[in-house]
Amino acid sequence: MPRNQLPPADFTAGKWPDAELVPDAPPEAVIGRALVLKLQGRMKALKWSAREVARRAGVSHGTVNRVLAGEVLADTATIVRLELALQVDLYPAGLWAQIAERAAPVADGGAA
Repeated sequence: MPRNQLPPADFTAGKWPDAELVPDAPPEAVIGRALVLKLQGRMKALKWSAREVARRAGVSHGTVNRVLAGEVLADTATIVRLELALQVDLYPAGLWAQIAERAAPVADGGAA
């Protein structure tokens, strides 16, 4: 996470991640919250602790705890490792439509 970027949990009006995000939350906070909600749900279904998830994913339990707390965004490598360990998609596919509603429209000719 860039040094000047606020943690995702800073963009909720209540308890992370259950509270709704504030209207001007950046896209990465939207993605971070969606990922954490999926991660928590899968951990609950498997009855795994953050330490167990970390062990199986090959990441530190501190990283898992910080992601769950909304203190940091998980990087791509961590997301992949978590998905493999949990055997579930964590990255929120199709979330671009929800984020697009919050963001400014793409300029004409902005094809990548």
